[in-house]
Formats: sequence, structure tokens, C-alpha cells
Amino acid sequence: MANITCKKVSAATKDLLDCKNPLWQTEKELIETAATPLANQPSPYIKGVYSEDKIGAVKKLWMKSVHNGESIFFYFEWESPQANMKIQDINVFADGVALLMPLKEIDKTPITEMGTKDFPTTSWYWRPDFDDKPKNQVAHGLSTSLYTEKSSIAASSKWENGKWHVVMGRTLKANKPGEETVDLAPGGKIGIGFAVWEGSNGERGGVKAFSKEWRDLVIEA
Repeated sequence: MANITCKKVSAATKDLLDCKNPLWQTEKELIETAATPLANQPSPYIKGVYSEDKIGAVKKLWMKSVHNGESIFFYFEWESPQANMKIQDINVFADGVALLMPLKEIDKTPITEMGTKDFPTTSWYWRPDFDDKPKNQVAHGLSTSLYTEKSSIAASSKWENGKWHVVMGRTLKANKPGEETVDLAPGGKIGIGFAVWEGSNGERGGVKAFSKEWRDLVIEA
């Protein structure tokens, strides 16, 4: 699949972390998503209640990435009929969006299972009830995702006219690279995947829409 280019821009971190910045409204990349396979769900309840055609309410996710030499940013936009800010009922959960990267060799890291014991993944995970302090997660396969103790990811978000607008950012250089997250650098390249949750559709955890294949994120020098 075609590469995604993270362009270098001359702008301050505080401006790029603003989801209302007009920069985010140009040259967006369309990510088509699919339902997570029902066979991958570890919960017998989920397997008994859900059908695959119910999972994955969000079919299209628009994204864009830029960096300013010090920090990298990812903007996301998707249609959501209502803002689901938190868990409200047994059938309504918080909306969310995440990006996923392999911690080791991409060709040995299955995106559909969020890695394996030996080839884990790291993800940036935003939900509205995280108060724009996204979590950093590490997974070694299905149902193994754990939040790391610390996260240096920041975000801003807004729901307006049936759409979520979210931007997440972090310094290019990581804390604990290789264990909990990855170093990123201008001129470099890394695999990337995406996931999105529609809370009003009962989506949470592994019940979501996701990109089925890794894309290469090329970070402009």
C-alpha cells in the first residue's frame, strides 16, 4: 500500500497540537477500516452477542501527520453521530481512536493480533474521558494490551457537527525506546496502523474498526 508521508513543517508545538489549526484540513489521508474478526474476540459474551456485520461502525478515518523537528503529530477525523464521552450504560462506551506501531521487525509483527509475545506493538490511545492525555499501550498479542506507567502523549479534541477532530503529539525521541515505545526521527520510516471505536455501537476493547494492513509512515527529513 502507498506510504503515508509525515511532512516537516515550521510551526510551534502548541499550534500543531491544536485540532482546530487550519493545517489539519488539507492533504488528509483516507484510511478505510474493517471490523475486527469475531474469531479474535476472547470474550464468549462478545462472540455470543455480536455479529461481524455489527462491529466496525466507522468505515472511514481521515488522518494527517506532520513534525516540526522536535515533536510529531497525528490528526484524526471521523464521522460519529453523537459524542460518547464515557461509559454510560452496558451498551454505550466511550468513542476512541488509536495508532499502532511495531516495536521490532514489522514483517514478524501481525497487525491483526497486535503483535506476538516476541514481536510486540505500542499504541497511542485517545478517548474523551482521558481528558486529552492519551495512554501509551504495549501489546504482545490479542487481549494483552497494558497501559505503560507513564505517557508523554498530549492531545486536543473536539466533537462538532457529527465529527470528531483529534490530534495527538509527542516528542520524536521516546522514553524507554524498544520497551514501551519507539524512537522516531526525520528521514526514518516505521509501520503504522489505526483503530477507531464508536461507543454508541457498543464498541470497546477489541471490538472496533481497524486498518487491516501496516502502512509505512515516512518521516520527512
